[in-house]
Amino acid sequence: MRKINCCSAGSIRARQYLAILLLAALSAPALAQSAGEELSGFYARRGNDGSPAQTAGNNIYIKFFPDRWLGMLFVPYPYARSVDASTIEKVFVAARKRTDSAAYLRDSFGLLDQAATVQVERYGYYQERIAFECGALSACSIKLADGYLELIKPGVINEHIIRYDHVDVAAQ
Repeated sequence: MRKINCCSAGSIRARQYLAILLLAALSAPALAQSAGEELSGFYARRGNDGSPAQTAGNNIYIKFFPDRWLGMLFVPYPYARSVDASTIEKVFVAARKRTDSAAYLRDSFGLLDQAATVQVERYGYYQERIAFECGALSACSIKLADGYLELIKPGVINEHIIRYDHVDVAAQ
C-alpha cells in the first residue's frame, strides 16, 4: 500500500491559496467600511469644469450606495458647470431608486435641465481595490485614500489613473 505525504508540494500550494483567500476575505470588510464611510457624499473627477470635461464632453461623478452598488454620473458639459452638489446627490438617489440591477439610465430625473447618464453597477473587491464593470477593456478598479479615490481604467498600453475628490454634501 502506497503512503500519501500530506505535506507534499501540492498541499503546500493549496495552503498558500487558502491563505491568500483568507487575507482577501479579511481585507474586504475594511474596504467596505471605507466605502461605506463615504456614503454621505460623492466623488467629483479632478478636471470637472476644465479641459478634461471639455474633451470628454461631461463632468463625471461617482457615488457609493449600500449593499455594494456604485453609480457613475455623466452630466453634459458645459451645462454641468451650473449644477450644484446637492442636485448631483439627488440625481444619484433618484437614479438608484429606479433600478435594482445594473443599468444605464439617461434622463433629467426631474432635477436637471438636460439629460444626464447614470451607470449603476455592482462592485466587488480584488487585491485591496474595489472592482467594477466600467465599459473599458476589462474591469476598472478604485483605490480609496483619505478624501479622494483613484479610478484605474485599463488601457491598451498602460492604465489611466484619474483622481476624484470627495464632496461631502452635508458639509455644504
